[in-house]
Amino acid sequence: MDTHETATAPIAIIGGGVSGALTAYHLIRQNPKVRVVVVDPSPSPGLGLAYATPSYRHLLNVPAGKISALPSEPDHFLTWLRANHDPQAEPMTAEPMTFAPRAVFGRYIQSLLASVSGIEHLSARVVDLKLARNRAVLTCHDGRTLEARAVVLALGNFDPAPLPGIAQQARTAGVYRHNAWAADTFDGLDPQAPITLIGTGLTGVDVLLRLRELGHTGTITAVSRHGIFPKRHAAYAATQRSAIPRGTPATCLSYLRTFRQALRNGAEWRAAVDSLRETTNELWLALPVEEQRRFRRHLQRRWDVVRHRMAPAIADIIEAELRAGTLQVREGGLQAVELDGERAIVTIRTPKGNQRFETARVINCTGPSMNYRRVGSPLLTSLFAQGLIAAGPLGGGLRTSQTGAVIDAAGQESSILFSLGPGRQGTLLESIAIPEIRTQAAELACTLQTATQQPEAEPHKAAALYNAESMVNAESMVLVSRGAVA
Repeated sequence: MDTHETATAPIAIIGGGVSGALTAYHLIRQNPKVRVVVVDPSPSPGLGLAYATPSYRHLLNVPAGKISALPSEPDHFLTWLRANHDPQAEPMTAEPMTFAPRAVFGRYIQSLLASVSGIEHLSARVVDLKLARNRAVLTCHDGRTLEARAVVLALGNFDPAPLPGIAQQARTAGVYRHNAWAADTFDGLDPQAPITLIGTGLTGVDVLLRLRELGHTGTITAVSRHGIFPKRHAAYAATQRSAIPRGTPATCLSYLRTFRQALRNGAEWRAAVDSLRETTNELWLALPVEEQRRFRRHLQRRWDVVRHRMAPAIADIIEAELRAGTLQVREGGLQAVELDGERAIVTIRTPKGNQRFETARVINCTGPSMNYRRVGSPLLTSLFAQGLIAAGPLGGGLRTSQTGAVIDAAGQESSILFSLGPGRQGTLLESIAIPEIRTQAAELACTLQTATQQPEAEPHKAAALYNAESMVNAESMVLVSRGAVA
């Protein structure tokens, strides 16, 4: 790439979480002259929602020896962890396995960003995007604009979907909290007051751990339709064969029967689940849409509890709380949360009829919404209105190609807009864990490099990035300070 090309419109990455950070990192690693701008309001890109947690009790749900951010270097994180946090960190083959805090993994991602130079960071929120003459023009919340030759939608996770039956009075009084990660979710709590969590997945586990860390000793009730927490990690002997081989008839029933047969043949269930890691999305895409819908309806939760497992230390805590009765589980669907004085009355539907109980606070732990039409994002609302993006076949996330290119409402694959991470769950089954994200980031960087090496038409006169006052000093564009990765 010649010096003229370094002054052309950049590749813009909307979102500074792990997906966006790894894409930026790989772009610069593959070509130090390519111009990359990460647009994210956070002062410290690289963390995202999961890794910005202040709690060291929030552990990764993947062993340290298996969660390298670099596909070609499987021990990269383990080596970094030993040098920067835990000299005794153990590899996958050891027992017990090491599960590092998520906050430490966030420092690791930031250290990758700090190891390359030239990544620009615009601290802003993108509220609109328009296409014009093979370019994208981004508009930020403060009126600044950025013209880019390619855009990566690394949007991360949004707030949970609205729950049914939440009385406005309960919201106003603060006895219902919609976002488990909002700064004020745990404020003003009597440490002995009963708390109710809606959801028994990993978000619910995180909230319980955070409550205990903050000194809460009251009973916690977890409500979900199945009342099942994620399973625990444990060592196992890997199986050499996939539990669902290629060529298995593409129906949920065939997949389920084949998987159960693998268990009957002696495969340990964790080994059987993990044997599908390389082919999960391939098997998913082979299913007709109606079969995918059937999986979501009947098998998704069963898959989640065995696929996204808890670190053993966290599973021990959950089991101890259940034995002690300080954590209770109610199986049922939420029907209502109403205000009664200073507390909430929760009503759930069960096979035996409705149940009502009192609680001091209800926290939504159902996980991020994938209905991108309703997440309240001005950017996504605009993109849908323009027909530049389309929801996945089941109505959630984004419709994307195999390369991550966004597919618009007319079914056309974009040469400018791309996505990775959670957004690609509109098309894929697995797209939120580090092993998938790291591969997507590296592959997408290669795809984008091809675009940046193509001859460009004469840049628009408006292509200069922002104005002199809004331009971020190029010499200070490294996203992470040295102190943040000590």
